[in-house]
Amino acid sequence: MTQRVPLLPALSGSVVLLMGTSLPTALAETASSASTAEQQEILERLRERQQEEQERWRRFGDVEVDWKSWKPFDSHPYVWITPWRRAVTRPTAIGGLSWPSTPDTNPKGSIPDRALAVNCRDMTINRKRAGSNWGDWRVPAVGTPAEQLLLTACSSLSS
Repeated sequence: MTQRVPLLPALSGSVVLLMGTSLPTALAETASSASTAEQQEILERLRERQQEEQERWRRFGDVEVDWKSWKPFDSHPYVWITPWRRAVTRPTAIGGLSWPSTPDTNPKGSIPDRALAVNCRDMTINRKRAGSNWGDWRVPAVGTPAEQLLLTACSSLSS
């Protein structure tokens, strides 16, 4: 036989809950779960930003290409340019985090300081480094990151 005990209001001003937990403890647990929910929301936002960065900067060898910034080059519909940056740098790092050099934009023109160009008609690739001019158009070697870049760029830019 189960004996029923009436719930009595607490005399000290805090309510005693069924399991003997006081109100301040219950509030702390609620705040802790709210903090966990807030951390989970922040983690989800971080994952979204990481996905956006991964979609924007695609890595080919030691170079990352700004995949969302491809633009036709002047009046050549088969030549496309985009900024690039080094994928790995030595200067500043925190744990597994490093800051690649970001391409500067040239205020006098539409070509970034570090630009990569693909010619989808001739199947060649070119690169402009910061503070210098364009190099020679080259056909990438078989099995290289440059070949993969050219194939991926031309197949996605043509469609």
